Amino acid sequence: MNVVKENAKTKEEAINGVVQKLNAKVEDVYYNVKEVKGGLFKGTTYECEGFLKSDVVDEALNYLKNIIEALGIEANIEVNTKDNITTLKIFSSNNPIIIGKNGQNLDALTVVVRQFVKNLIPVGAPRIMLDVEDYKDRQIKRIERLAKNLAREVLKTHMDIEMDVMNSYERRAVHNILTDFKNIKTESIGEEPNRRVVIKYVD
Repeated sequence: MNVVKENAKTKEEAINGVVQKLNAKVEDVYYNVKEVKGGLFKGTTYECEGFLKSDVVDEALNYLKNIIEALGIEANIEVNTKDNITTLKIFSSNNPIIIGKNGQNLDALTVVVRQFVKNLIPVGAPRIMLDVEDYKDRQIKRIERLAKNLAREVLKTHMDIEMDVMNSYERRAVHNILTDFKNIKTESIGEEPNRRVVIKYVD
């Protein structure tokens, strides 16, 4: 990853120097500025260190490749960014191992890669999703169908229904798919990693 530094008399000059060295726009750069105290006859200066946000995705991609190779699995990985979410889609020689029972291995791998990215960028890190071929897409569609069926049941009985434990991405899918359901409200309850969605009837 290409990390550049710039020292200047002001924060703005230091940031602009880093952006220019990277030949990028400021919104495409992750940077950190720190104040450098001068000596007795020297004033305060600012040191800015930065790198391209796109480089973070490349780092995450290489990190994921190394993990999969360590498992003895051959894989190709496609990168797709949409709505500020970057998906690393894995095409491997052993999809069931990467996915695991009920997607547990894939979820764990996602957590590991996200933590790696968070260590690189503590604040404002790009949101990373992992998928194996179209496993996540199929899973989300299944969850959306289930949520609709449960919402119809709630409309009939006026009784709340709690869904099974889901990750934040799956819970968001439920909230979104039921947004336009009249007389239906969704709410996430519980503490991570055991949060779930409750589908409620409202007048």
